Amino acid sequence: SADTADSGAASAPQKDPNSDEKRNQESPSMDVSADTADSSAASAPKKDSNSDEKQEQKSSLIDASPDTADSGAASASKKDASEPVGITPVSDDAITALVTAPATATATAPDATVPAIATATRSAPDYSAIIHPSIAEIIKLEELPAVKPLESLTLREMAELEAALQIGDTCNYSDEDAWKPDWGGNLLLYEKDVVVNKGYLINQPNAKPAKVKYCDWVASNAPGSNGLRGLELLLRFVYNMKGTPAMAKKILAHSLQRPAKSAEHRLEFIVDAISRVSYDPAVLQQDGWTIEKVDTPQEGEAFHIGRRIMWQRHEAIIIAFTPDETYGGLWKAAYVEDLETFDLEPGELQAAIKKWDNKQKQLSKKRNAVRAPPPPPSGSTRFAATANFTVDGIENGIILAVPTNRAAQGVLWPARVRHVVEGSLTASGGVRRNSSKNMIQVVFLAPFWNGQSLSSKVSNAKDPYSLGPLFEFDNIEVSEYNLQKYPFETISMEKIKGSFLFLSLPKGVFSRYLDSHRLAVALKTYAIKTISSDHASRSDDQVLASAQLIESHGLSLRTPIFPQVALTVPFEFILSKLPHPSEFASMTDDDDNDAEPAIDIDAIIRSMSPPLIFGKKLPSLKRDTSLLTPECKKKSFMSPDPHFTPVINIAPHEEEEEALWSTNKFASDFLCGIFQTQSSGNNLSIDGLAYMEKLLTSLIAKLRQLSNVFTGYGASKQSAELRSILCQCLLIKGHGEDSLEFGTIPAGVSKATIISEWRKACERIYKRAVSKLSSKGVGNDITSVITDSRCNGHVTQSGSFERPVRIPAAIKGARLAGAGIDPNVLLVTQVENPYLEIAENVVIPKAHKRSYIKRLKTKIASIQPNETGVPLTDDSEGEGGEDTMGSRGSYTAAIVGVAASIKAADMVVGGQCVNVFCAVRPPGHHAGQELRSMKAISNGFCLFNSAACAALYATTPRSQGGLGLRRVCIIDFDVHHGNGTQDILCPTFDPRFLYVSLHAGGAHINGYDDEDSDAESFRLKLGGKKQEGIFPGRCGDTSPHEGVLNIPLGQKVTASAMGTALVSQVTPAVEVFSPDLIILSAGFDAHMNDPLGMGGLTAEDFGSVTEVACQMAYKTCSGRIFSVLEGGYGVPCCQPRDDLFLPPSTEDRLLQLGSDLPANMKDDVPFTFRQKLDRCHAEGFLECVKEHVKGFVKCNKRK
Repeated sequence: SADTADSGAASAPQKDPNSDEKRNQESPSMDVSADTADSSAASAPKKDSNSDEKQEQKSSLIDASPDTADSGAASASKKDASEPVGITPVSDDAITALVTAPATATATAPDATVPAIATATRSAPDYSAIIHPSIAEIIKLEELPAVKPLESLTLREMAELEAALQIGDTCNYSDEDAWKPDWGGNLLLYEKDVVVNKGYLINQPNAKPAKVKYCDWVASNAPGSNGLRGLELLLRFVYNMKGTPAMAKKILAHSLQRPAKSAEHRLEFIVDAISRVSYDPAVLQQDGWTIEKVDTPQEGEAFHIGRRIMWQRHEAIIIAFTPDETYGGLWKAAYVEDLETFDLEPGELQAAIKKWDNKQKQLSKKRNAVRAPPPPPSGSTRFAATANFTVDGIENGIILAVPTNRAAQGVLWPARVRHVVEGSLTASGGVRRNSSKNMIQVVFLAPFWNGQSLSSKVSNAKDPYSLGPLFEFDNIEVSEYNLQKYPFETISMEKIKGSFLFLSLPKGVFSRYLDSHRLAVALKTYAIKTISSDHASRSDDQVLASAQLIESHGLSLRTPIFPQVALTVPFEFILSKLPHPSEFASMTDDDDNDAEPAIDIDAIIRSMSPPLIFGKKLPSLKRDTSLLTPECKKKSFMSPDPHFTPVINIAPHEEEEEALWSTNKFASDFLCGIFQTQSSGNNLSIDGLAYMEKLLTSLIAKLRQLSNVFTGYGASKQSAELRSILCQCLLIKGHGEDSLEFGTIPAGVSKATIISEWRKACERIYKRAVSKLSSKGVGNDITSVITDSRCNGHVTQSGSFERPVRIPAAIKGARLAGAGIDPNVLLVTQVENPYLEIAENVVIPKAHKRSYIKRLKTKIASIQPNETGVPLTDDSEGEGGEDTMGSRGSYTAAIVGVAASIKAADMVVGGQCVNVFCAVRPPGHHAGQELRSMKAISNGFCLFNSAACAALYATTPRSQGGLGLRRVCIIDFDVHHGNGTQDILCPTFDPRFLYVSLHAGGAHINGYDDEDSDAESFRLKLGGKKQEGIFPGRCGDTSPHEGVLNIPLGQKVTASAMGTALVSQVTPAVEVFSPDLIILSAGFDAHMNDPLGMGGLTAEDFGSVTEVACQMAYKTCSGRIFSVLEGGYGVPCCQPRDDLFLPPSTEDRLLQLGSDLPANMKDDVPFTFRQKLDRCHAEGFLECVKEHVKGFVKCNKRK
């Protein structure tokens, strides 16, 4: 009626005076609250497990009374003109008439007189070259013809639409009864629940509303294909909104204008169109999404595009990415089964990726368990479980294997896998046919165990472990415990030494161990260069079928077939000519040529052919020395690099002053050549490579000038100047990398190679600065230990693992390593207040949420001065605080711990010392952004995360008070995974950080998390029973992205597992990452006597771990490394208990800490716990710290 229309117009927003009865569609002028805006449905709703039920049941509360609505629920039989619906009092019959009225003629078919929305061709844009192939396989788009534009709504039509959708201030049926701020959210209103029994509710206010989906309600009452007026109005409204992509407009218009046989047919077109606009590449790109995948994580978060995930128990794929101010980024994903889309925040994305990875592991495990090889003649499936087992790198023939000989002590030793065609003879003369299906034949290279029996027969044997044959045959059972990947590509002395440290073998074995790797690398290199790998590329099914026919294992078919001549080269003679380990010089930090050249078997074979066998020489072949510095180029073919230079008393060559400071003393010929080529052939005034050269020469000139006047400065000025020039080195290192983005890289030159050589050049200048400008007690050869007595103010409860005496015990251990005694091992006993202010006011708020900091500070402030052992991290229900307790001084202690780590970063980067150990508590690597991060049951003794805070401080720009470093690596060897550190630094990929954790655990222990629950049933306590899993849970079982390397080492951490992981996984990852600083989260709770009982390492093993980490630092960042104390609880009781009547002899079992134990410190240990700690008198936490600091001292000499 006219009254109804007038009232609707009055309630609707006023029309633009410049429009002809057309509503301004830029945005609905409704009062949208903040809550409503936040809940905007920009993407499709999450998939529900009951999503197959498309609509709710219509209310059973509608009776047959003539005063109630008809039970059809989609229409009403009685008018109620006074009922408030939408923004105007429209009756139920009026709404039904609206939604069933014929659609306007302007939207039914294209008209040649009206401009159409279409391209010149009738096909959709070609995105095949942009979108990821895996996405293109799923998303199939039909071509769209030209369409006619849809008219915008008049004020009356707008009022009708709002009444039908029940949107407006008078329709408070739910929180969603309002327009959305974006076109996508408004388009999804087609699925909005609308109430269909309003008349009944007026008479029965307590009755339950009957709701159905708006689209279903409209369609169920439509008389024909053109009767979906309610949906047509909604699509026209969205079509004319500001910001609606052009492709989305075309899709919506086409759904209304294409011919349809019925209302159901038309509804199907509309629903398909609404679905398509959510995943169509053109729509996404026009709406601001990135649809093109980048190749590496460093190029951006679009790296995840095309990746499969699991969400709401359904398989999905990432199809687009967009930056977001609130979350940092949003990823759009689509379910594979129906292309329904949804958006993911960074944390949700990582959870979805992890679920996918875990699901694939489970499926792989199931496939391996149930998938049998082709039926063998005998019909046996006994060895089906290991039939699919393989080893990475088997195509090169070299692996690590555990010998069956008991004298080998179960170590993993380099071995060559024999191909099945090499014969069936074995060391024992043969094996049973059936067993051969699960066995492989190997040849151990330079074994040490076969010479021990001969040593007694040879008098004055210099090297008894090298007396046995150079090769030994063996039959090895196929399993993941007996066979592992061979980790080395080249012979690096430091890497070989590092791996040997964890084998617990006599030092005399090292010579044989080195020879075994020389042979392994030689054979591996030969296989890569000369042996065809066609046989290794066969499918698994083909290998399984062949292996089954010949009753062998697939590994024996994938290994290469070495020619007999390659296996009979006089290796023993060749090895005898190579330098013995005793001839090698001590460790240096030269990184120009970090590998001994491999024995070139192919060159040796060719030398035995004419004309060389007649004494005639071939034309000389120039060796590629483009990446080597001049010193390295002087070396002969088999001459080792500086790490392997024999100690020979030769007077150093006197070089001229100018030559010492020339650019090619720091930059390789490769980099100098790039600079020269670019400067001579580039006429641009600004060029990235030219700028890099200018930076390098300016820095060298400044260092040269400073070195000439440095000795005339006082001690304080020398320290300041040293810090200044070193920080400039690292800043210029980062600026140079950035400037390369503006340079023209010569054809055929790798950008990655330029960056790598640039980093090496800057680090050489850094090392020259340290060498030239160091003074007594400052700079080179200096190790520092930082502690602070305020850490003792954190007092836990009696019986806690984390006791205050850990700090005095750590100081005593550091003293035994020379701290405070050796002039080159400094003991710093107080952290200056400025560092505390930076920690509390600047750094900690970056790592932890302010709500967490405020809660912790308030909790601690409420503790009485004499009260101890108070739960600090319990939640509102009192849970989660049973292991993290403290006292009034806990907050200050935690601040001091962070401040100490910041000071350590300053000292190491600023050149005051080479490395630092921070003896502070409470520990921190379980403290995340907020309380109990990554679903952990507690905070695991931790309050603030010192290691993570130091990393954030180091990467903060210098203009903001930080050190301005580009990349920091954190290596955590505590027995527990550092969930807090990962949560703070790497919730999503961040190119600034690499977090590495070696810890007890694994999916086979903690279980597989492929569900969507919060894992409430999987609540692990620190030091809980084995069957409960290992704290903090599953978060450390997998690596969610490129910036995290989690390496679970099983139920108990062993030296062999730790060493293998460090050499084969951690070292390569760190070298690729190339950090500017390495931080160690040093936990000693993997010690064999630690009360947690989760480790098998000795104190000497922790020293080895430290040395290997220092070698990584020397290789990548001139040795810049420091550690922060985390776990380690094997401290025997230090004081007798007053309430026990114990014999005087008991005092003999107390740990004597002397003056390092404060007079007012109590060590109240329950008797049962005291007995558990008694075994630590032999070796425990104190000895671990001693070896850790000794490792630092051993590695603090850089030249």
